[in-house]
Amino acid sequence: MLRAIKGDKKIETLFEKGFLLKEKNILLKGYYFGEEESFFGVSVSKRFFRSAVDRNRIKRQLRSVVRKSPAVAEIKKGFSFFIIYNTPKVLEFDEIKEKVSLLIKKLVHY
Repeated sequence: MLRAIKGDKKIETLFEKGFLLKEKNILLKGYYFGEEESFFGVSVSKRFFRSAVDRNRIKRQLRSVVRKSPAVAEIKKGFSFFIIYNTPKVLEFDEIKEKVSLLIKKLVHY
């Protein structure tokens, strides 16, 4: 089961030492911590979406896709990752779902 990533040190380590997977406008930054659980987080840039309402809606969609993805169960324990929405365009939910699912499948085989 995935839990929300917490702690500045862990997030900092993930971004400094982690690997990067790309799927057009969505990025996955991951790192293997070797812990008992896997953690994840999502990020939407304020630079692209000034309105908090828009940013939060996209974050909810990203979290929903990650939690409902069947590939999440196959992620090796100890992997933590961050999903970064990196485009000023508002993508349709189905498109977000497709791209995030592809990233998670790439993570499983990493």
